[in-house]
Amino acid sequence: MEEYPYSGSYDDPLLAELYDREETYTDDVALIRKLIALIGDAGSLNTIVEPFSGTGRILVPLAQDGHHVTGIEMAPAMNARAAAKVAALGDEVQARVALKTQDVLDGDWGAGYDLVILGGNAFYELPSAEAQERCIRLAHEALAPGGHLFVDNNDYKGDWGRLAFGKEHVVLEGTGADGTYGRYALTSLRFDEDFGVLHLKRTWLTRTPAGVEQTIEYVGRKHPVSAGEVEGWLRAHGFSVVQMFGDRQGNPYTPPSERAIFWARKT
Repeated sequence: MEEYPYSGSYDDPLLAELYDREETYTDDVALIRKLIALIGDAGSLNTIVEPFSGTGRILVPLAQDGHHVTGIEMAPAMNARAAAKVAALGDEVQARVALKTQDVLDGDWGAGYDLVILGGNAFYELPSAEAQERCIRLAHEALAPGGHLFVDNNDYKGDWGRLAFGKEHVVLEGTGADGTYGRYALTSLRFDEDFGVLHLKRTWLTRTPAGVEQTIEYVGRKHPVSAGEVEGWLRAHGFSVVQMFGDRQGNPYTPPSERAIFWARKT
């Protein structure tokens, strides 16, 4: 079976449509807005880069707020949906948005930003701690002195070795605007305890209105990241942790917290 270098691919127009329909939460956007307000008097002069920008769920409202935002997304189908959203908002907003289609790990994020956003469990799409740490290092390079970094992930508690291996879990399912049905599923295969890497199978099934079916299967990998790992990378790569939250409502982080959200500053 073909191997994919990351957790999963989202480069299919229907899959991007189903993802866009499912991922509609806004509590993290509200938290980011509150944190931006703490930066000071920069206001709409804030320049932001969001790697793993997907279909623009975070990027678009920030651009509407008046910020200059760059999104970096490797899946053209996802970036196309973000571009369509921006285009619908008129020339003024479009002028504040730049969308790049590239692998985040390739670097070249740009430089001099006031804020880097690594949101929406982005690290859980990556196959290793080394790849995740590279994102922290690239964020430091992209920020202006004194710039800020927002990192939001589930806090791994060490329990993935007890997953229900071999059992399929449907991640996304539905019918697109053209009537094509899609079903995106994940099957956990094994967990490598030594490196903290989950090996998984992705299955993408589509069926056209005429009944023509196609199935794509491949193996991917992901590393569940912990709060301790992220905090260590931040301190090792020139950041001070300003605040740490345990949820997107802004409550303080405690060891039982489901999430580990960092608001850090380039020192």
